[in-house]
Amino acid sequence: MQKIKSSFGLILCLVGLSVANASFAAESIEIVKSQGAVTVSDKADGKQKAVATKRLVANVIATGADGRAVVRVGNTGYIVLEKNSRVEIDNGSTGFFRQLTGVVYYAVNTIKGKDRTLEVRTKTATMGIRGTRFLVADIPDRNEIGMRKGTLNVESPAGEFEIHKKAELDEFEAMKREGQVAVNKEKSDFEAYKASVEKEFVEYKREFSLSADRMVSFDGKRVDDRPLSGATKKDMETLESYADEWLKQVQD
Repeated sequence: MQKIKSSFGLILCLVGLSVANASFAAESIEIVKSQGAVTVSDKADGKQKAVATKRLVANVIATGADGRAVVRVGNTGYIVLEKNSRVEIDNGSTGFFRQLTGVVYYAVNTIKGKDRTLEVRTKTATMGIRGTRFLVADIPDRNEIGMRKGTLNVESPAGEFEIHKKAELDEFEAMKREGQVAVNKEKSDFEAYKASVEKEFVEYKREFSLSADRMVSFDGKRVDDRPLSGATKKDMETLESYADEWLKQVQD
């Protein structure tokens, strides 16, 4: 009898693990807001079909030159696609987003469970997330990640990154907040301050972490880690404003 109970308990555990692994697979994908040209297809190189706001079965969502879309992925969170963007959403047991091109904002609920993470993949890097907000730009003149909130683990698909990190602007802003440097200081004072602290730290790593209000840009294997730029902040604010009604629901 004891053996039967043990076997039954083991079966329940295995069933529980299967359900947990399939949780992403069971989630529905839905375009909750869109404008302009938005298309879907079953695979990256598949035939595209025009679509408006609706629940979807297709895995690949794309926006045209005048398009934009807010997509709910079950309980995982939301992604916001800017114009000329394309994302594949894998609904398999692993669960990941593959950003094929464009500018996309990700807002992901906190993922419970120590071993489960969700991935965002590009040609350049794989990002592991548990609950955060960030923007990825993968277009001809921009290949970057900008963090709004949380922490992101960034891993190279092959070889090590050459990471160049500058922090002088962050330090300067911190000094201003602490009253050590007045807002109205002369430009020459700022330049002198920069010269005194400006150091570029270079390290070689297969993976690294990126935290709030920072960004990285990629040039081959070179990675430049720095404070968020004005252009990236503007992109974030534009997409956050467009998807504001739904992003308020994200629990991160």
